[in-house]
Amino acid sequence: MLMDKLPDFTFQNLDGNEVSISDYRGRKALIFMWASW
Repeated sequence: MLMDKLPDFTFQNLDGNEVSISDYRGRKALIFMWASW
């Protein structure tokens, strides 16, 4: 799904630091979400 605007949310990066999606404003980012339900 491609969108022009994404709601702001936070997540942990691979180093365990909390990051906000707004930190990537103006840059391209690929968001991959996965679950093993």
